[in-house]
Amino acid sequence: MPSVALRGRSGALWLEDGSLVLEQDGVRRRIPLPAVQEVRTTDGPRGVAVVLTAPEGTSPTVYRLAHRRALEVAVFSATVNAALPVREHRDGAELVVVEPAEPARTAFWASGDFQLWAVIGLVGTAWLAGLVTLAAHGDLIGVLLWVLGTKPLFIGLLLYALSAIALYDRAILRRRGVTVLATYSHLAGKKRLYGFTDLDGVVRHCEPDSAAEPVGTDPRRVQVSYDPRNPDRVKARLPLRTWVLRTLGVLVFGTLFLYAGLYMVPYQLIQVLF
Repeated sequence: MPSVALRGRSGALWLEDGSLVLEQDGVRRRIPLPAVQEVRTTDGPRGVAVVLTAPEGTSPTVYRLAHRRALEVAVFSATVNAALPVREHRDGAELVVVEPAEPARTAFWASGDFQLWAVIGLVGTAWLAGLVTLAAHGDLIGVLLWVLGTKPLFIGLLLYALSAIALYDRAILRRRGVTVLATYSHLAGKKRLYGFTDLDGVVRHCEPDSAAEPVGTDPRRVQVSYDPRNPDRVKARLPLRTWVLRTLGVLVFGTLFLYAGLYMVPYQLIQVLF
């Protein structure tokens, strides 16, 4: 059977495995050929109309697709009509199967990847501009510190950023989180995944913090909280000593790295320019 297809602004229609597949308005309908009475050109805007079979005395279901090229419409209609089998006078709408359509493609400039690469590009450009400025002023010590200070600056910013994200998630879970027991499920590579059932009866998996204490005497069970609005946001309950040690670690090491990085990178440029 020929793989004829029409694609216009209002959707797409193609012949596939003995069915007409209509993708329109975010919905994909698979229409078996026995459910099709005929495919004809529309009287109004140029395109095709898929007329389904219907019992005598009832109005048939009709699907329309706009398409500008008359030749393609004619070829498509003739091909499909030639492939139609002998039909029974029944309601063809009962044979139509609605399938999940492919999600609409997001423009690259609006995607998360573009935004990430845009930020990386801006940061990289700013870093290179600062290096060139220091070199142009003949500050060799500043150039050396600029290069060596990039790593501690990145580590300091990363530690504080991860801490801020973790605190934000904890604040959300404290306000609307649901506490459940998660039981060890399986290994996924090096990840130890735990499973729990949410309020909707859906089994979900998460990777709890390695510092989470087991519940009771069973080392395979830990207490976690998840966000009903965003079930992927899951955090395990941590003991107080873990919070104290991690807070001290960020305050001490994070601050040291951040201070060293700020002195070695942006401060050198400020000294040269001002």
